[in-house]
Amino acid sequence: MKKTIALIIMAAAWIAAGAEELPAAMLKAEYRQITNSLNSKTGKSEPLAYKFVLQIAPSMSYYYNPQTFYVDSMTNDPQGKIILDQAFSAALQAFSEDRTKDPFKIMKEQGYMSESRYRCRKDFNKGIIRVWDTCTGDSYRYDVDMSDLTWDLLDSTKTVLDYECQLATADYHGRRWEAWFAPEITVSDGPWQLCGLPGLIMEATCEGGLYSFVITGLQQCNEPLKPDFENSKYFHTQRKSVLKMRDYGRRNRADQIRAMTGGKVKISSDANYKGEDDLIETDYH
Repeated sequence: MKKTIALIIMAAAWIAAGAEELPAAMLKAEYRQITNSLNSKTGKSEPLAYKFVLQIAPSMSYYYNPQTFYVDSMTNDPQGKIILDQAFSAALQAFSEDRTKDPFKIMKEQGYMSESRYRCRKDFNKGIIRVWDTCTGDSYRYDVDMSDLTWDLLDSTKTVLDYECQLATADYHGRRWEAWFAPEITVSDGPWQLCGLPGLIMEATCEGGLYSFVITGLQQCNEPLKPDFENSKYFHTQRKSVLKMRDYGRRNRADQIRAMTGGKVKISSDANYKGEDDLIETDYH
């Protein structure tokens, strides 16, 4: 299996070198992205986990949440949008008949609710990571330079998915990261914005354990990289600007909802985030 993956990587790189169009992914890694947020009321850690997929091509990769991609695909298809609208109308009808039936919970159970809207495409030829995300109801796109991330290799090893992995550490955008990478899988990539090691990153955790990534599956594939679904509503901006807006939005959620609805919707200030946990990147302060 390991030798086969190595051969596929080399063959795909050779094919892509002579092709004019974007390369197809030859490997697909699945990760569990975990946030161990602290509940300010109970004082206990409440992990929030999402599934993410990393499509890996010779010169490019795409990291996305498959549930959100499914919903976005339906939203961008006329027939799919009709299905979503009908499902939401039915959920609202159920709520009008029985106030215990949360329409958003119904949509989630039917698989029609988005999860994390973060996604990124790494372009290794240009050394750029393009990020798409949402904040306070708006959609944003910005670029991150891969040179921001520099690793130190250590001697520690452990086994992940039957691969012997080596430990590396880095300071990245305000956090200290530890990553376990597999030298046998010769792609310099990993989950989220993490990359640049001589092997696929299988696990990564920031200091304190607030954010972590764990690989759950790895398979060969031959499929096109997923589309971006970017449109004119996306604002092109800078990374730190989005992070500042996100932090402000979560700490002033009640006021923002009142402003967005002209005061028609009023919620308690308890909706504002009061914890000490910071964002995954902290250098926006």
